[in-house]
Amino acid sequence: MEQIKSIFKRAGIAAAIILIYGIIIKNEYVYVGMFSGSVMSIIMFYMICMDIKSIAASESVSRKRGFIGYAKRYLVYGVYLGAMAKFFGLPMLLSSAIGLLNVKVIILLMTLSENIGRLRDKFLR
Repeated sequence: MEQIKSIFKRAGIAAAIILIYGIIIKNEYVYVGMFSGSVMSIIMFYMICMDIKSIAASESVSRKRGFIGYAKRYLVYGVYLGAMAKFFGLPMLLSSAIGLLNVKVIILLMTLSENIGRLRDKFLR
């Protein structure tokens, strides 16, 4: 549970850094596209956590319930990216898609950091 809280915290910090960076360089693709993608990524990760929590709490786990949660999340992703493409164009779509990778990059960096720390402790001490 602590790792999940850490992911939310770090993803929020990354989203804030993206927003500040976009405002400093005055690029709407960064502060609208990437920031909104980052926020959407955090919201979708929260939905995954809630789906897992509800599936784990129920006694009768069904594939149908898991598939509906999965389909719901990807429908929201599709609507979000479609709206960005329709109203803002292809560059905003691409920057929004990059922003959607926020939580995934945070998880990757946390895993790499943990593994590098283990290797350092194993071989350098």
